[in-house]
Amino acid sequence: MINRGYGRTLLTPNGMEFRTFVSRRSVPWSEIARIEKRRHQGRSSEWWDVCAVRVRGRALTVPGVFTSRRRDADFEEKLAVIREYWTRAVVG
Repeated sequence: MINRGYGRTLLTPNGMEFRTFVSRRSVPWSEIARIEKRRHQGRSSEWWDVCAVRVRGRALTVPGVFTSRRRDADFEEKLAVIREYWTRAVVG
């Protein structure tokens, strides 16, 4: 199993570019309705990731933004930066 935290995301003025071991994908900001922090829970653990919820279609997990710690400042900072880019693109 490959850890969901592997991969990276490049934020550009036009959108997000996802890169993982097996794929590459670009999603324009105009296709994204919101950015969500999601909590997942297993038998003995929990983890958080970030999803880009598209206007039409399913949510896409953002590669490289993942944590298993409750209060992870790096994770929260990444989330804030992604939301800032999205807000700038949507608002103007």
